[in-house]
Amino acid sequence: MKLTVTVKLKATQEQHAALLQTLRTCNAACNRISQVAFQSQTLRQFDLHQATYYNIREAFALPAQHVVRALAKVADAYKLGVDTLRIFQPTGTIELDCHLLRWKVQEQIAAITTLQGRLPIPFACSAAQKELLRGKRGQSDLMLRDGVFYLACSVTVEEAQPFVLTGVIGVDLGIVNLATDSEGNHYTGEPIRKVRRKYRRLRQLLAPKKTASARKHRKKLARKEARFVKDTNHGISKQLVQLALDRQKALAVETLTGIRRRGNGLRRAMRTELNNWAFLQLKQFLIYKSKRAGVTVIEVDARYSSQECSACHHTERANRRSQECFCCVCCGLKLHADYNAALNLKARGVKSLLARQSDALMFCEEADASDLGQAHEL
Repeated sequence: MKLTVTVKLKATQEQHAALLQTLRTCNAACNRISQVAFQSQTLRQFDLHQATYYNIREAFALPAQHVVRALAKVADAYKLGVDTLRIFQPTGTIELDCHLLRWKVQEQIAAITTLQGRLPIPFACSAAQKELLRGKRGQSDLMLRDGVFYLACSVTVEEAQPFVLTGVIGVDLGIVNLATDSEGNHYTGEPIRKVRRKYRRLRQLLAPKKTASARKHRKKLARKEARFVKDTNHGISKQLVQLALDRQKALAVETLTGIRRRGNGLRRAMRTELNNWAFLQLKQFLIYKSKRAGVTVIEVDARYSSQECSACHHTERANRRSQECFCCVCCGLKLHADYNAALNLKARGVKSLLARQSDALMFCEEADASDLGQAHEL
């Protein structure tokens, strides 16, 4: 399994200037290569290398491997489409391979090749990140955020072996409650809603101002909001995985598609909530943390799970009285609506798990029968 570890570089003023110069020069080289690629429709990296390598080295005085990575960056960009000239930002991210970057994890130093030579730059990271960096490392990216340089490194992590399951925990995703599990736990989304409303109001106040500082401040607010949402999703997914690990159960999560399309008929405020809902991020965090812990994740169809009674399975829109209240018109069951949906997802997860085991058993039986047939022929 691939994960990304992001560390902060503690560069001195001279090192910061050298990194910034290298970043700007590499992106300027990418723009020059992009012009040649677009005008001549030379889009393969090998062909671009033959056409531009020596000219780029001479024009920008870049080290050889920086030119190679710039060629790869342009070629990858044109894989998205060849009808538009690709333009790269002056401080856009650049790739660093093993020839341009050497990790000294124990000393927490990254030696980076710049236009001023190879510079040993200290970096800050947590103990968990340091342990991940000790393993198998892949390509790294050098990026600039709010005047600070970071390195994002791809690392390979071994997945844990799944344990023997004793049951399933259903997880219902929502807006008021970001997640509700079938064990009765609610993970509220009110802090995220408050933060979103706060930053949305601030961005609306800054929108009429067309100055560069106002645009810069709006982007800064958006990144701050995204970090808060990401941290909240990390915390919720960690709690759910730990719960499943403690109970030795699988997690049944809903497969949600077409959220924005289904929200077209709703009022504007609700559409805004749906468009800002980071359910995919939460689900991705849940899946990768589960793989590391050996927890099985089952994706189930969530259609009508909020309208179905978890006791008698009668499905009707009238069952859902309000956002919180579920009352079955058939059997009279009264539950919290999200908890009822989580129970339905749990039941569907159990069915899916039994179907998987049945298919695996049938496959084993067919394989055994085939082996016996071959033995008799021999």
